[in-house]
Amino acid sequence: MKDFIIEEDLLIIDGDFAIKDSDQQNLEHLLLSQKGSYKEFPILGVGIKKYINSPDATSRLRLENEIDKQLSYDNFFVKTLDVNDLQNIKIDGNY
Repeated sequence: MKDFIIEEDLLIIDGDFAIKDSDQQNLEHLLLSQKGSYKEFPILGVGIKKYINSPDATSRLRLENEIDKQLSYDNFFVKTLDVNDLQNIKIDGNY
């Protein structure tokens, strides 16, 4: 999917908005955002920060389920999802 690219600010190239492949950016925003962050879609968002410091397996299963559900809401087809290492979550799939 192609969309505007946001780094620390909206990326501008040659005086125009940069439009590039945005799948990685979309995944990052979805994982970091809380429910209610997007006013048009109030149930969208994983809120991963609340799961990061939780060491138990139940939280990881909830996180995996929440990520899968939220990606499905965003029309992302998940092939594989691995949340065993919270510092390196692996998501394979496509829009």
